[in-house]
Amino acid sequence: MSLKSASFLPLKTSALPLSALLLACAADSGGDFGPTLPDFSTSDAGTTASADDGPPGDTGEPPPETEEDGDFRVPRASGKYVYSASETTGSVAVIDTATLVIDVVEVGQGPTVVQPIPGQGGDLGSVVVLDQGSDDIAVLRTDASGSTTVTLYPVTAGANNVVVSPDGAHIVVFHDFDGPEQLGPGSDQELTVLDVAAGTTHAMTVGAHPRDVVFSTDHTTAWVVTAAGVNAISFADLGNVGKPPLLPVVADPGIDPATIEVQVSASQGVALARVRNNPWVAATDLADGTLTTIDLPGAPTDLDIAPTGDFAVLTIAGTNTSRFLELPLPLTNGGEYSEHFVDEYVGQSAISPDGDAMLLFTTVNPYTLTAHPLADLRAPADDPLFAESSDTGDSSSTGDTTTGEDPPPPGDPRQRITLARRDGQTWSLVTQFVEVPVVSVGIAPDSLSALLVHAADPVAAVPWSYSLLDLTPKFPLLKRQNVQASPGTVLFTPDGDRAAVLLRDDYTGVRKVDLVDLGNFIVTPLALGSPPEGAGHVDVTDKIYVSQAHPTGRITFIAPDGAVQTVTGYVLNDSVKD
Repeated sequence: MSLKSASFLPLKTSALPLSALLLACAADSGGDFGPTLPDFSTSDAGTTASADDGPPGDTGEPPPETEEDGDFRVPRASGKYVYSASETTGSVAVIDTATLVIDVVEVGQGPTVVQPIPGQGGDLGSVVVLDQGSDDIAVLRTDASGSTTVTLYPVTAGANNVVVSPDGAHIVVFHDFDGPEQLGPGSDQELTVLDVAAGTTHAMTVGAHPRDVVFSTDHTTAWVVTAAGVNAISFADLGNVGKPPLLPVVADPGIDPATIEVQVSASQGVALARVRNNPWVAATDLADGTLTTIDLPGAPTDLDIAPTGDFAVLTIAGTNTSRFLELPLPLTNGGEYSEHFVDEYVGQSAISPDGDAMLLFTTVNPYTLTAHPLADLRAPADDPLFAESSDTGDSSSTGDTTTGEDPPPPGDPRQRITLARRDGQTWSLVTQFVEVPVVSVGIAPDSLSALLVHAADPVAAVPWSYSLLDLTPKFPLLKRQNVQASPGTVLFTPDGDRAAVLLRDDYTGVRKVDLVDLGNFIVTPLALGSPPEGAGHVDVTDKIYVSQAHPTGRITFIAPDGAVQTVTGYVLNDSVKD
């Protein structure tokens, strides 16, 4: 989708749009700042192949929501080490976060994407690095003494992304259709799978325009989400299958793939697909290919699978009353779901990691003729853009539960957010006014707090802000924090006790990070020597790190007690500490 607003990182290693912020944000995702920012993800939510909802038409459908996409070009952590690739020098700096000793090792040409390889013991580190200039990957292994070995493997030409299975046993290298580079000569349908233990690579062909790869929780299969459906790669058959089976995610192969959003539950082996402006959802059993179409009371504007993987949420926006549907996974009785009503206009959900809470919100204002998420802030009640007859669609397509009523008073639904908490077999709802429209939402890994990123307020002395929301009290505490630049990457530590918000404005010289104590919501700004680019967390040393734009490389490390250390010059193999 078109607008990228913030990056949320509930990561165990290093840092990174909401479809799903919605966040949510599966797997580690890298990130950066500014107008193009990535989404946060959660462990079992699988993948999102976002539909291009396009501009609203005259069909009576609600305007499309805006969500985020991901990027991966920041340093990554494994064990006690942070690995930072230098594309220009063909090297990777290996930084010991306990001692700040730096080792620089040579890899292939043009290293870009770095991904940690899980399963390392103690302080040991291991990552895979994509060398885009030489069409290979480098597997780096670092022992407790800081010595690093490098092994190169050839991969498909034109690849721009790497994903690693949660058990660290397999690596998939492919051309991500949503990645930063456009494909040159060749095909984006070729990918390479590395069997890490055997040290063997396997080339194969999948459907057109791969977007994501999801690994089953039993570690037997990789599912590749493409424009043509989902390819199922069985690790037991590597070397025997060059064209893995392709499973459709919708019954009609003539549907424009740009209108389809796909989510995969890694634990249940189910792919869910919604199609723009269509009142149904399709569920594909990824084990046998069985496809079930489930009729809905309206066209969903968002589809999210809970991080726990055992249910999905579909939001159906309505100008009088919205609703969200809870769909259990695996399907019961052909797709039975429970229906819940919200007396607000909501078009998106962000589900907590434990699955017992969610935030319902919207990034659009349906009461204006424009669906641009930032175009109508602070519109007065008599603004001619407000459409008095905005509730023109029928209830089956708009999701309204009442007909023949006057539309609600003019107002911006982006200035309200609804917290839904599980209450037995239903959900209890609390709606709060947030003053400035919300553009993205992230929930901490412990499910106790959330961070809301706001749109710029054109009439405020300080136009940018974010809010911290306590999800546990009966009457949740909301704290708004004004900042000097548009919030960029947002990092949550794995235990949910801290967050870091990157702030950068090259025109005004803002280069800082807000350190947030999620226990008391106290924010401590930290000035940086260079503009921030990405952030991450090192489990072993419990340090947050912030990578920065600097000609010879710069990373700042922040300990839990607030102690700050910076290394500079590692691109030149110069272990300089500030």
